[in-house]
Order: sequence, then C-alpha cells, then structure tokens
Amino acid sequence: MSGTADGSSAPRAVDGPDQASSADPAAAEQAVRALRAAGRLAEATELVGQLGPYGVADGDDATVSLGAAVLEAYADQLAPVDPRAADVLYRRAAGEQRSFAAAATSGGEGIARMADADRIDAKRRA
Repeated sequence: MSGTADGSSAPRAVDGPDQASSADPAAAEQAVRALRAAGRLAEATELVGQLGPYGVADGDDATVSLGAAVLEAYADQLAPVDPRAADVLYRRAAGEQRSFAAAATSGGEGIARMADADRIDAKRRA
C-alpha cells in the first residue's frame, strides 16, 4: 500500500487532518489548523500536545500559541454547558501559552505572551 496520493512509497506524516504523527510537529500543526478550520475543535485539542515543547504561533503577530488558541476556543464553546470541562481546558490553554511565552526572544514579546496566559486564566471558574 502506498503512503502518498501519487502512488510512491514515501511515508507520510499525516494521512488526514486528524492523523498527525507525534514525531512531526509540523504535521501536527497542519492537522490542528485543518481541524480548527473545519470546526472540529474537540479533535484539534487532542493533537495540541504534539505541537512541540514551546508550541507554534497562531497568528502573524506571534503573540498567542496555536495550541492555546484551540484549547481556549473549545473551552469557550463548552463553558455554557460544561463549566468543569471548560475550566480544565482553560487551565491547559494557559499552560500552553506559558510554555509558548518561555520561548520568547525578547522581554517585550515574553510579557505580551504572558499577558495572554493571564487573560485565558481569568476565564477559569474559581
């Protein structure tokens, strides 16, 4: 069975948006972005841990990590119907954002990233 659409036997990191290889953060990033775009946030959250130890940027300003953004968006969806699950996701999102902040290359960048972690944390229920 071939590993690619063109019939070659080269291995593929991702067979679909929900099948990322844990050994390939770039493939995981692609899968998370595709799942989020398709509105499949629950599935995207399952791949967040594969984005690497410091995550990847979500937007052009590189302030919020992709993992934190996906976790926060899913928590926002769950908050009205399952506040406890949302709280867990907000905690994970803030943690992902703090890891992303640790990889900042300047003080200002780190402060901006930590501010987003604090903003996400503030959504948690006490």
